[in-house]
Amino acid sequence: MKLTPIAILGVVLALSAAGCSDEGNVFSLGEGDCFRSVTETEFADVPIVDCSEPHEHQVYALWNVVGDSLPSQTAMDEGCFDRFETAIGTSYADSEIYGASLVPTQGSFEAGDREVICFTFELDDAGEAVAVTGSVLGSNR
Repeated sequence: MKLTPIAILGVVLALSAAGCSDEGNVFSLGEGDCFRSVTETEFADVPIVDCSEPHEHQVYALWNVVGDSLPSQTAMDEGCFDRFETAIGTSYADSEIYGASLVPTQGSFEAGDREVICFTFELDDAGEAVAVTGSVLGSNR
């Protein structure tokens, strides 16, 4: 049974951002982009790397929330899970790859931020996020 993304997200965001990379604004991330973990829970920049370099995350979908109020974290995660199989090639429930989302804060939502960034990560047997190389898009894993 997979852990919920909310339970795992704290582990993912707590990882150190080591290695060579270019800082990039999170709003510049596109589908397929790879990035290293960050240590903050709220951030505007991430260490973007080429997917051939070690990285913990890859963006697999971007979408915008609609409406006048910020949806719950669960609702935004579900929006990402709905897009997982199309991007990865297997259902989230059957995949060895995990997914989570970078979502607007209440403040950024009120300022007009509507983008949800869906990203992947993998865990080792101890439940620790691991660096991978290459793209997971279309991997059927």
